[in-house]
Amino acid sequence: MNRLVVDSAAFPEEHRFNSDLFNSEPEKIPAEPNTLSEEEKQEASRRVPVRIPNAKPIVTWILCGVTVIIYLIQVGTQQFMGTDLPLALGAKYGPLIRLGQWWRLFTPIFLHGSILHILFNMYALIILGREIEPAYGHRDFLIFYLITGFAGNVFSFVFSPQTVSVGASTSLFGLIAAQGFLIYHNKKFIRNYQRAINNVIFVVVINLVLGMQSGIDNWGHLGGLISGVIIAFLAGPAWDIRINSSQNGLELYDKVTPSKRLIAFLLTFLLFASLAFAFR
Repeated sequence: MNRLVVDSAAFPEEHRFNSDLFNSEPEKIPAEPNTLSEEEKQEASRRVPVRIPNAKPIVTWILCGVTVIIYLIQVGTQQFMGTDLPLALGAKYGPLIRLGQWWRLFTPIFLHGSILHILFNMYALIILGREIEPAYGHRDFLIFYLITGFAGNVFSFVFSPQTVSVGASTSLFGLIAAQGFLIYHNKKFIRNYQRAINNVIFVVVINLVLGMQSGIDNWGHLGGLISGVIIAFLAGPAWDIRINSSQNGLELYDKVTPSKRLIAFLLTFLLFASLAFAFR
């Protein structure tokens, strides 16, 4: 997940590479009863089925589709008009933001500088989205994606105002933070907790180190990561088990209320919006 910076003459691109973070090992199927020890048999006799929410990552696919369509428009305008019109109108560029073009703190999330740039980022979005969207829910996942993308562009605007940058990696770094805290808050349900956390830390460090290369807007990465940490720490999903009488069994549910998460979203947005306003 790298954020590429393109020449300011043509509006630079922001490219972030995101690796395949969370390939958790497949669930192991218990052995047949006659192969279990007495202790394992007693434990198995106490087990009850637990219903796990399994929403499809609809918003993830919509975001991916919208981003691809916009990239096709970028390619089309470059081919037939001689200029990448969406990038020219929507890339993050500090001087134009200071002139009042505040939409440039959001629109770079959907713009990309090359075919490899968008392929890497959309691959990362699909990998992360299919894990995180079911945990957060469709609406909250979309809000999370937009706010962390916004926050990353604010950081880039404040600390690297002269660069022109685009890319979904601001949001993707936020999603990495969400994945990390999803594991942390729910470690009692995760078999290989330490390994999973180490995976997240490794991916964050590797991507930030790669982001130090010339032509990559690492400030955007940091902003997305920090905003993701704030939201996920304050209101990331925290699961517990409760009785579901209608299903005659148990189910996992999120102890974090929708109102608490919306407050976390609002506070994070206001924090980064205030930062952008202060440096306008």
